[in-house]
Amino acid sequence: MFYRSTEEERRTIQTDDAIEMGIQKPDYQMFCGETEIGEQFIKLNVGGQRFMLRKETIKKRGVGRLLDLVNKPVIESNADAFFSSTSEFYFERPPALFHIVYQFYLNGVIHQPTNLCPVDIIEELEYWRIIPDEYLASCCCAQQLVPFSLNQCPHLIVFQDDEDEELEEQDKPNLFKTLKFGEIRRTIWNIIEEPASSGKAQVFAVFSVFFVLISISGLVLGSLPELQVASRQKNNLTGEEYVEMEPMPILGYIEYVCIVWFTVEYGLKMLVSAERSRTFRQLLNIIDLLAILPFIIEMLLLIFGISTEQLRDLKASFRQLGMMAMVVMTGVIFFSTLVYFLEKDEPGSKFHSIPAACWW
Repeated sequence: MFYRSTEEERRTIQTDDAIEMGIQKPDYQMFCGETEIGEQFIKLNVGGQRFMLRKETIKKRGVGRLLDLVNKPVIESNADAFFSSTSEFYFERPPALFHIVYQFYLNGVIHQPTNLCPVDIIEELEYWRIIPDEYLASCCCAQQLVPFSLNQCPHLIVFQDDEDEELEEQDKPNLFKTLKFGEIRRTIWNIIEEPASSGKAQVFAVFSVFFVLISISGLVLGSLPELQVASRQKNNLTGEEYVEMEPMPILGYIEYVCIVWFTVEYGLKMLVSAERSRTFRQLLNIIDLLAILPFIIEMLLLIFGISTEQLRDLKASFRQLGMMAMVVMTGVIFFSTLVYFLEKDEPGSKFHSIPAACWW
């Protein structure tokens, strides 16, 4: 049970006497004693600077870390400390940034002071569990602000740099942590799949692009008559010999070197991947496998002493067939997309999706 002190009783009597004497009661509320103030207010100490808010004001906003201070007992509070002598909740945060939070609870909007770093403001709001894009004042930014995406606004200019990418990278779950040789596999994976992760990864990416360009250049140059040589071939069915123009041997050797690189790259990727089945099903990896599969089959047949003459013909045709299929698929996708957007709103239209239009 709590008892009022002599000072509290004196203030209460004076107030009651004033009302009985006909003096109009003031518009503001009068609170007598620390006990009554503690029931209606929350005292905060942010980095040594004191703030006070009514509990009703915090409940009116209905969001944020301060709402827990109102709804939960002191022993379950999320503050860094509690000063029982002054009934203050202590938070070890910068008081200059807390002014933004304090203003939000008072008027319901967030304003960005020009003298504060926008990134610090976003981090501070996230600590107090306040979503900026829902309460950002229109005078500060005409666009919504998404935490940690750091979209640019007329008055809130944020530059995305390498440090932001590193933070995003750190937020990703480490799938290699529980795997055998996890750190080594993660390092190799980043070198192969994440060119921006390190200097080694950038060098690897340059080499990959270089071998792709060399392979394409060899295919194009091999079609020039000046870089072709006559080769006698024998028809396996009739036994007749005929002359066929083939690319110069040097171009063939260059192609083998490129395929060896692609094979090593694909093999390393599958070896160190933390999710092999998912990596295997990715479209680009399927295309890589189809590109190196004839070479792998040819090498296996050579190891077992099986003739690869017919397979070489198949390998030579595979390029032309692949290029033709690419051209056809490009046309199919382009025109099916066009007809889908033209016909999708028509009553009874059968072009209800792009795949359906592709089938047509």
